[in-house]
Amino acid sequence: MAADLVFFIGALVPTFLISRLFLWLSKRWSGSGRLALVHAASALVSCTLSAFGHADNDTLNWSHSATYIIAQMVLFFIDMNRKERQVATKEQSPE
Repeated sequence: MAADLVFFIGALVPTFLISRLFLWLSKRWSGSGRLALVHAASALVSCTLSAFGHADNDTLNWSHSATYIIAQMVLFFIDMNRKERQVATKEQSPE
């Protein structure tokens, strides 16, 4: 159980870094689907890197992909919450 928690926390690090890189690269895009697309691309890259990292005998090991997808979903929901709070703050502030 503790090893799974440590592995999940370890999965948060690369997913966070990759998603921040993709968010930075797409900062000029202000479309509504930006966060979803960035996090989907980040999950894809994270899972692929994980499969290469856990590869045995030249075959990719996709068994840890679920952990990286869940970690990416956590970051996605955090970013969505942050965006909703920013929008609410802008609507409430007097100009």
